[in-house]
Amino acid sequence: MSETAWVIIGLALLVIVLIVLFGRVARSDGGRVDLLQLADDSRDRYLVDWDRIEMRFVDAPEEAVREADALVMSLLRERRHPLETRRLPKDVREARDDASMRRGDRTEGMRRAMLHYRAVMEKMVGAPVHPERREGRREMA
Repeated sequence: MSETAWVIIGLALLVIVLIVLFGRVARSDGGRVDLLQLADDSRDRYLVDWDRIEMRFVDAPEEAVREADALVMSLLRERRHPLETRRLPKDVREARDDASMRRGDRTEGMRRAMLHYRAVMEKMVGAPVHPERREGRREMA
């Protein structure tokens, strides 16, 4: 066989290997994440912490948003969710974008961030955290 034939065969094998490897990566990254169930006491603790954070929003919105992010990340970590930025729930990424608004109404951005964090909390704890669904809660401003 000539050198050209060997080069073509080598390139073809390289392409096949790359296709197989990238196919495995795509399947593992794009698949469904299997999360651990929360124990009842953990779920209750997260709900109590969320209530406290949401109540602080009116008086200290920036601190409440930071605490909400930390609480959601702790919840995701406990449920063994992958914490790479690209694999975080869409609502977490949007909350961070809204909270980091540099122009316009920062308070409105933080309010939207809290709503995104609330959506993640509801999904991850498996219980409603909306004030109108639970007694003794104030609505965010």
